[in-house]
Amino acid sequence: MIIIEFSYYSKALTVLESKIFRMLRVTPQTLRFYGATTAATRIGTGFFFLINTWLIIDITGRPSSAAITLLISILPGLLLSPIIGVAVDRHEPARLAYLAALFQSLVLVVYGFLYTEGHATASVGYSVSFFIALGTEVQVLAWRSALTRAASSEEMFRLNALTVVTGQSGQILGTAASGFVLAAIGAASTVYLTSAAYFVSALFGLVVARQLGSIEKHVEVGARGPSQYLVDLRAGVAHIAERPEIAFFYGLILANMTVIFGINAMLAPFVREELHLGAEAFGKIDAAYALGAIVGGFFIVRLARHLGQLVVLLLGLGLAAGSLLVFAECKGLIPAIVIYIGLGLSFQTSVIALSAAQRATDLAYQGRVSASFNAMNAFVGLMVYVAVSISAGHHVYRQLYLYQAVMMLCIVPVVLVASRRGAIRRLLKPATNRRATAMVAP
Repeated sequence: MIIIEFSYYSKALTVLESKIFRMLRVTPQTLRFYGATTAATRIGTGFFFLINTWLIIDITGRPSSAAITLLISILPGLLLSPIIGVAVDRHEPARLAYLAALFQSLVLVVYGFLYTEGHATASVGYSVSFFIALGTEVQVLAWRSALTRAASSEEMFRLNALTVVTGQSGQILGTAASGFVLAAIGAASTVYLTSAAYFVSALFGLVVARQLGSIEKHVEVGARGPSQYLVDLRAGVAHIAERPEIAFFYGLILANMTVIFGINAMLAPFVREELHLGAEAFGKIDAAYALGAIVGGFFIVRLARHLGQLVVLLLGLGLAAGSLLVFAECKGLIPAIVIYIGLGLSFQTSVIALSAAQRATDLAYQGRVSASFNAMNAFVGLMVYVAVSISAGHHVYRQLYLYQAVMMLCIVPVVLVASRRGAIRRLLKPATNRRATAMVAP
């Protein structure tokens, strides 16, 4: 089954690549290696989530330790994103990205050895969670900056969509295979296999870094001494203040992430306490979201070309609100799967918001700006997880889904009003199809 799914995703990716190749200065070979880098990383993430959860409970003997690892994984984004952003702007971001993947691989080799020898303690498991999350944070920020330096704004829209498709495909493959692999080869071997996935990502990333190096735009970053970190951070904040459209589009991403954090935290207890279903149903619903995200990433470029990015953005917000509203009243497995496919589709409007924010940001500030909002995302995620934990056992999950639906609906008029501003409207690409343009013209 996994092989069939992977074959389908490969064919879909090939079709997507063929459309992107006509527009990109980045070579088809580089694009393939970048897609493989993203997929390998997310396969590793899928494996790591399962194996580390299993190991930390085995080491501590306490199921609550799994929740602690989840909270620890937020800390790098919350505490270190600004520092990472400065480093990304100062140095070669693609090089930082593949070195981060190599770092993750080495951390897991050590983890596997310590577990095999009986020396893996709770503090070791928690530290591994922190370091793997740190590597992921570096990769996300570094690859965004590296691609922005090498590609045009129109190309970045397509590359951001490609990142969704390859990343979610890798996530599905890693998550689906992890349980079978754990049962077949044991915990320690699964840790080493996870390390191998990150190592493969590092190798592919090395190739991409070398190929991007020949076409990267030169970025003037000024002084690079350690004493300049605070100066660089303030410069990044000043850049955001000078261009409020940056905050607007990252704010849309933050709104989406708030809901995603919420549904991630609530899905398992909702399935158990409200739908009265088991772990298998939870896995199917969670996979439905990833399937919707892949389909959304695959078609969003085409939809934006025919309808315009503003229309697609509004449709996505409406679909998210509607899906959350219906899910609040959901009673069975099949409706839940269908609704979560819709949620996966709707939240790919973040590709539009991210691309617009990148267009609004100067190249020299890409890392710092993206990192600043990543830190905000992490803080919001922490607050959402705490709120959901407090709500545990009170059977208020349906109300929480309803509140999220209302929040998404309230964003629609905000986007409509804001889109009348020239700076924001220019960053949302209009439809290129004449018929579609005529349909949406005021």
